[in-house]
Amino acid sequence: MTNSRLYTIVLDYRGGTYIGQASGDSVTAALSQWVSKIPHKELAGWGITRDELSEIVRSDEPVALSGCVNTWCLSGSTNGGLVLINVIATDQSL
Repeated sequence: MTNSRLYTIVLDYRGGTYIGQASGDSVTAALSQWVSKIPHKELAGWGITRDELSEIVRSDEPVALSGCVNTWCLSGSTNGGLVLINVIATDQSL
C-alpha cells in the first residue's frame, strides 16, 4: 500500500513563477519527482539547471508554513539569485 499524495509546487525565481505537480510518499519525494520530470527546455527558459534545482531540493528541508495546513516552503540560491519553492498537498477529489 502506498501513501502517495499529489503536491502542487510553486517555484519563484528571477521574476518568474512556475507551477507544476508531482506525486510522492512525502513532500521531499514529490519534489525530487518534480525536478526529474521538468523538461530541459523549460529549465533553460527559467534560467536554472536541473543540477542547481536538485541541489536545493536535496540540501534544504521543507518547512511547514505557520498557520497553514499541508503547505511547506524551502529555498536556496544559485548564481542567478534566490530560489523560493512553495509546496501544497493537493486534494485530487475536487
